[in-house]
Amino acid sequence: MNAVVRETLWGRLRDAGLVEGEVPGIAASRSPWYVRVMLGIAGWIGALFLLGFVGVGFAFVMKSAAAAFVVGAGVCAGATLLFRAAARSDFMSQFGFAVSLAGQALLLYALVQWFGHSFTAAALAIALQQALLFVLVPNFIHRVWTAWTGAYAAVYALGHAGLQAFAPAAVTLGFLWPWLAEFEYPRRGELLRAAGYGLALAAVQTAVMHGSLWALWLAEAGGRQVLGGRGLTGLGNLASGLVLVWAVLRLLRREGVGLDAAHGRIALAGAVLLALVSLAAPGVGPATAILVVGYANGNRVLAGLGIVALLGYLSHYYYALHATLLDKSALLAGTGLVLLVARFALRRWWPAATQGRHA
Repeated sequence: MNAVVRETLWGRLRDAGLVEGEVPGIAASRSPWYVRVMLGIAGWIGALFLLGFVGVGFAFVMKSAAAAFVVGAGVCAGATLLFRAAARSDFMSQFGFAVSLAGQALLLYALVQWFGHSFTAAALAIALQQALLFVLVPNFIHRVWTAWTGAYAAVYALGHAGLQAFAPAAVTLGFLWPWLAEFEYPRRGELLRAAGYGLALAAVQTAVMHGSLWALWLAEAGGRQVLGGRGLTGLGNLASGLVLVWAVLRLLRREGVGLDAAHGRIALAGAVLLALVSLAAPGVGPATAILVVGYANGNRVLAGLGIVALLGYLSHYYYALHATLLDKSALLAGTGLVLLVARFALRRWWPAATQGRHA
């Protein structure tokens, strides 16, 4: 791209209110990927040696929750300074990330010691800690990590409170917000994408593990049974389906497609059918929502995560012991039949693009 084209493009973006200031200079070319990988590995090795050396000298920290919290906060602050001082250095980025993980571990130890009497309070405190680190530490990978772990800590709090039936719907709703707002706040794009990817990982993990596997996980950690029995579980499953319907309605509105149009009604009907399937298989709704949003935003990573979540949940669902294989086979076969009918309807009634649109 030559200088004239760059100035023209920058002027159009500035007139649209998406950028400010003068045309930025051409960024220096980055090192090849294999050099960056080796620098990242070297950063981790250096950080581990340093942390091991410091850990031997400060072993007393683990004897006091207050000391662990103070040292952990100091370590995280030091990692933040490393990220700000050398934002483009792969070595320092990975070094700072490893240092920050050590600080987070110390903070987690202190919080568990303080709130050990209540798993719910400890998980909420950890979620708040990760949310603060997400805002304060200016590194994309670090923000993805803190968004992922913070969201999963909130899911753990729901599980220990006996509300695990609502976990897939809650995490998926949190995942949808940054990705649906990605184009509305272009200046916050990097922050929203980091939150979106972290919450997407949490949504995939929650959707796949939902059900008997998640209940077993909580039982080993002292979790409680689902409050309200089957009634509350049914409400949670309904919430998972409604989240998918809401996502489709938001996407249709973003694209300017009303429900008075044929393809708008077909898309909504498909979402409602999958929402009904989610009443018996609650992971289907969240996994499909990830897939749909990834496809709508042209994001192959999100679409791939949605496919992984859908296949992972269906595999887990088929081999779970909450129902007979015959019942689950009938449900999966019925779902497949519904999807085939939906495909036929789309191919027959979905309006094709006009010939003169690209002229």
